[in-house]
Parts: sequence; C-alpha cells; structure tokens
Amino acid sequence: MIAMAAPTDADSLRLRHEFLAAPALCLTVAQTARLLDVHQSRAAAILDDLEQEGWLIRLTTGRYRRPQPLAA
Repeated sequence: MIAMAAPTDADSLRLRHEFLAAPALCLTVAQTARLLDVHQSRAAAILDDLEQEGWLIRLTTGRYRRPQPLAA
C-alpha cells in the first residue's frame, strides 16, 4: 500500500530553501512576509508550522532561525 504524505506548501518549501541556503539566516515575521511576498499573518502561520515541526526555533527576540546542531 502507498502512504500519502501531506502536500508541501510552496511558500513553506521556499522558506526552507532560504534557511538551508543561508544557515545563519534569522528572520522576523515581517522580514519573512517581505521575502515571500505574503501577508504577515500568512508568514506567521508558516513560521509557526515550521517551529511546531522543530525545523525552526523562535528566539526571545521574536526572530526565527534553524536550531544549532549539538556539538560532538
């Protein structure tokens, strides 16, 4: 049997790519909205989803970034 995965949102995919291309990237909701050319509420929802997945973390400053890998 083939298991179906949830569809990947194009905006979310693009944002993932931006964070992978620039590992030190750290964005606010407003910056994300400008980058993706979407409304701030849409940008906040995308960032929240990626945070819930553990793909991004939200700093106390309100910025989002990739989690740092643990040192070996």
